Amino acid sequence: MNDSNAEHKRPRPLKQRTVLTRSSRFGPNMTPMVDVTLVILIFFMASASIAGYEWFLRAELPEVQDPDLVSSGFSLPTPMLRADLFLQNDRILIRGIGDEPRTLDVVIGQLKGMDPSATSGLILSIRAADDVPYWAIVALHDAAASMSMRVAIR
Repeated sequence: MNDSNAEHKRPRPLKQRTVLTRSSRFGPNMTPMVDVTLVILIFFMASASIAGYEWFLRAELPEVQDPDLVSSGFSLPTPMLRADLFLQNDRILIRGIGDEPRTLDVVIGQLKGMDPSATSGLILSIRAADDVPYWAIVALHDAAASMSMRVAIR
C-alpha cells in the first residue's frame, strides 16, 4: 500500500519567487553598467591616440644666439633687480634698489634715468606687502616697462 501511495502522490507546486523571498543577491544588476563603462573607456583610449594636433604646435622658445656659449655652460643668467614694497609711517618705501629703502617717487625717477640700452635685458621682480596699495605696484611696473625692462610681480 505504501508503494501505491508513493505512485499517486501529487507533485508539489512550484514555489513562487518574489523580490522578498529571493535571497541570492541584493541591489540592481551591475553587469550592464560595467559593460557601458568599459565601452566608454575603450572609446576614450582610442580617441586619445587620434587627437595629436598638440604634437605639431611650435613652442615660443628664444633662438640660440651663440651655440658655443650655450653649450660651454658659461652663459650668464639674466640680471634681475628686486624691489620689495612696504608701508612705513603711511609712506610707500622700496627696499632692494639702492642701499637703503627709498620712496616710490625716488625709485621711479631712478628707473627713468637709467640708460635704455642697459635696461633692455633686466628683469625687475616686484614683491609687495599686503598693505601696499595696488596703484603703487602698477606705477612701479609702468616705470620699468617704459624702460623696456621685463617685470615679474610676485
